[in-house]
Amino acid sequence: MCVIATAEKGSMPTIDQLTRMSETNPDGAGIAWHDDTGLHRVRNADNGKTLTFITKHWNELKATPCLIHFRLATHGAVNTENTHPFRYTLGNDEHGYIAHNGIAQKHTNGRYASDSRNAILAWQTGQTDLTDGTQGKFAKIDQNGRIQWLTPPQTIEGAEDKPIQVSNTRWREPAAITWDEWENAYDDAYMEGWNDGYEAAINDMLNDGIDTTTGIRRR
Repeated sequence: MCVIATAEKGSMPTIDQLTRMSETNPDGAGIAWHDDTGLHRVRNADNGKTLTFITKHWNELKATPCLIHFRLATHGAVNTENTHPFRYTLGNDEHGYIAHNGIAQKHTNGRYASDSRNAILAWQTGQTDLTDGTQGKFAKIDQNGRIQWLTPPQTIEGAEDKPIQVSNTRWREPAAITWDEWENAYDDAYMEGWNDGYEAAINDMLNDGIDTTTGIRRR
């Protein structure tokens, strides 16, 4: 499934929204943002590490445009190389990071095991168009901090009722993926490791005085 979330300056998903996205898409998480010093990216196949980074820097990230992605692996191993967002370059004028939600059916075979990486490679070299929605949804942030969706997103309320854009809202439903499905897809050791990482991220957030519902640091 995966999920992409984008937020312009002054808006941000709540901590609860981020953890729900992560729970339903546990195979890697990344964030790209643009501040006064330029464009940056943090990504890790361990969602807990990315969540910890976001919660610790929530206020700083809220002041910047952000592109966030949580992965549910369909093609390619669970590792950093397959964790979104990916670097892209368009000619000599534009570069940045791009994320994908869905399955790029036309690109399941190619240089990479990841259909997302194959589709992005074909797109940036002018071999395919990703704007018709048939290969999933794509969003990017460029070197100037401009966020652009190649396919239309959904707009929902984030922290402080400010708008954010998401590729889907399936993560909002607790029953979207049942525990039985988790057990069939992942072994007990993986789930134990994920739960430990999730708990650590929440504990770090609470220790830093951040409200889990609003994402605002308590004074």
